[in-house]
Amino acid sequence: MPSRQSDAKIDRLRSLELFKNADKRALEALASAADEATIAPGKTLVSEGHLHNEGYVIVSGSVEVAVGGKVVAEIPAGELIGELALLTAKSVASATVTAKTETSVLVIPYNRFDKILDDNPTLTKAIATQLAHRLIKMDQLFEEG
Repeated sequence: MPSRQSDAKIDRLRSLELFKNADKRALEALASAADEATIAPGKTLVSEGHLHNEGYVIVSGSVEVAVGGKVVAEIPAGELIGELALLTAKSVASATVTAKTETSVLVIPYNRFDKILDDNPTLTKAIATQLAHRLIKMDQLFEEG
């Protein structure tokens, strides 16, 4: 029987657009694979140009995203960052992500996530669909800008 802590992780994951269509079994596997961490303000989670192999679900607090030293976005609680690192073994970060406030995150390592995808093909399809929608939005922004 899942614990309250596990149920809370599942609820956080289910609230993300990326995982909204995932079935309960996949969410339970993700919740058990995720580690919880608290990040101090100003601490860097991901460094632009460096390899990284983890995704982060922002549980509380917020992070800033900077490209070339310029802040381009603030990511609030409830969002996922580093999703490409979850899908490729050697992902080079396209931005630096720094905790703006004390930030609580769920850390999902690539090697655990990869196993979950192997065991849950419906999750793989759900993620592929969400990432395709993100790419379409990015293309639209690029065309407008």
